[in-house]
Amino acid sequence: MADVVLILGESGSGKSRAIKNLPPKRTFVLNVDNKNLPYTGSKSMFPPFDMNTGEGNIFATKSTKTVAQVLKYVNANRPDIRFIVIDDNQYLSLFTYLDRIDEKDWAKYNTIAVNMIQLVELCKSFRDDLMIFILHHAEYSSDVNGNDKIQAKIMGKFVKEKVTFEGLFDTVLLCDKEADPETQEVNHFFWTRNAKATVKTPEGMFADQKIPNDLLIVAKAIHAYYH
Repeated sequence: MADVVLILGESGSGKSRAIKNLPPKRTFVLNVDNKNLPYTGSKSMFPPFDMNTGEGNIFATKSTKTVAQVLKYVNANRPDIRFIVIDDNQYLSLFTYLDRIDEKDWAKYNTIAVNMIQLVELCKSFRDDLMIFILHHAEYSSDVNGNDKIQAKIMGKFVKEKVTFEGLFDTVLLCDKEADPETQEVNHFFWTRNAKATVKTPEGMFADQKIPNDLLIVAKAIHAYYH
C-alpha cells in the first residue's frame, strides 16, 4: 500500500514550492492546473511525459479519468519513480463541474464526489515504495460558534458533510507563510498540528508543530515512522 499524504493550502502558500527538493528523476508530477513549477530550472528537471514512450515525469491534464490512467501506468511501469505529486487536486472537481455546468440535476456533484474518493483509494492501492502527495486548496470559514476553521476546499455537500475528505488520509499538512519580524522576508512552512485546521499527523511523527516547506523532509519522516 502506498503512503498517501494530503497537503492543504491557499493559493500562494507554498504547495507547489514544496516539490522543489524531491529528486526530479524519482518524482512524477500530474499538473492539473497546467502551470509552471515555481523554481529555477524546473522545466529542464521535469521533461513532459509521453504517453506513447512512457518517458518523462510531468503531465498536464484536466481529466480525472486520464489522471487515473497515468497513475496506473506509473505504478506498473515506472519503478524509477518513488514520489508522485497531484497538483492541484481540487481543480479536477472544478473542471468536471464546468464540463457539465448545463446539467440541471445533482448528478454532476455525485460524479465529483465519487471521483474524489475513488482517486484517493486508487492511490492507496499502489506499490509499497510509492509516496503520493495530493496538493489541494484550503477553505477558510467559521463554525457555528464563530470560531475560525480551515479545511479542504470541496465542491458539493456529499464529500464535505458526509465523508470529510481529510478522513481518507493518515497525514494532513497545512501550508502557511509568515513574515520575518526583522527582515519582512516571507517564510513558508507546514503545520503538523493546528487547532483551527483539519491538520493531523500520527503521534510522534513530527516533534515540531511547524516544519520546513519541503516534501522531501515530510517523505523522510513518514518513511522513518512506518518503516
